[in-house]
Amino acid sequence: MKRSDILIKYITDCVVMKKRITMAFCILMLVSFTGGCIDELVPVDEQTSTGDISAYEFEAFTNYSFADESFIPVATFYLSREGNAKAVYMIENESVIDIIPLEDLSSSNDVPVSNIVVIGNYSGSLEASAGTFTELSASDEPAYINYTTSEEVSRGQKHFYITFSEPITGFVAFTMSTPRGQDFLYITTPPSVVRFVLPEGYTTGNPLIGKANPSPDETYYDLSGRENLVWINTGTASGSVIERLQRFSNNTNAQADPIPRAISIKYYSGSAPLGLMIAAGVLGLAAFLVLSRQRRERRRLARIREDVEGRFSDKERKKGKG
Repeated sequence: MKRSDILIKYITDCVVMKKRITMAFCILMLVSFTGGCIDELVPVDEQTSTGDISAYEFEAFTNYSFADESFIPVATFYLSREGNAKAVYMIENESVIDIIPLEDLSSSNDVPVSNIVVIGNYSGSLEASAGTFTELSASDEPAYINYTTSEEVSRGQKHFYITFSEPITGFVAFTMSTPRGQDFLYITTPPSVVRFVLPEGYTTGNPLIGKANPSPDETYYDLSGRENLVWINTGTASGSVIERLQRFSNNTNAQADPIPRAISIKYYSGSAPLGLMIAAGVLGLAAFLVLSRQRRERRRLARIREDVEGRFSDKERKKGKG
């Protein structure tokens, strides 16, 4: 075989090998990517709502649930000191509940949503009204409603879905795993009414320690002495970028679609502000004593310096006379 033929064959083999390596790499990347997504999208087996109903408070909070003869869903979160939150949803004709779990990096093995309980019925046999929710809140057994759960990562954010075989109306309760500490974050699904119930003896609102953002529309204390914070019909904020763009385009008839908003809160013991004031007072007193001592030392050193300089000047004057 000629040298030219050997060279051509060598080059051809290199090109073929490079194409195979590139194709294998692309296939590997595609399998890795799709494999990770599929794991998040596969639902578990169908389950039935038979959780512990005694773990939740089912209150027919319908003060702001009916506007223009239409029902507004309500999401109530009973916050705790133990790193979890009890969520109770009041829904009408819903088949899917989208939950954005709060991940705690220190305890990644925690189940994001557990103890799912449903009190209600399929929407075809139940009408959403204040009387209906009041009657359901007195139930002592969960409804036997079939559902599946699944997880999905969308735009880098994990979502947990509870999917029912048919749309239901009533209460859906579950326990959310939350990061340790007294912080909570919820992404609204507008329009909706959102309520946070703080643990007994806890509060929020101090600008130095922490507060709720945005500020709640209503704050009150229930019969158990717990502070309740309510956000009503949370949706597109007045004066949002979308509304300003619509006014700029003179499209006054167009309505901006509701945009999910984040509600965050930092809650703490009611004695925390007093403790902070005492600690600040002690630190302030210590700082005052240190500064006072420093000023006294500066004055003492200044007097010593003046005395030494004065004696030196006197000696210089005496030498000059001599």
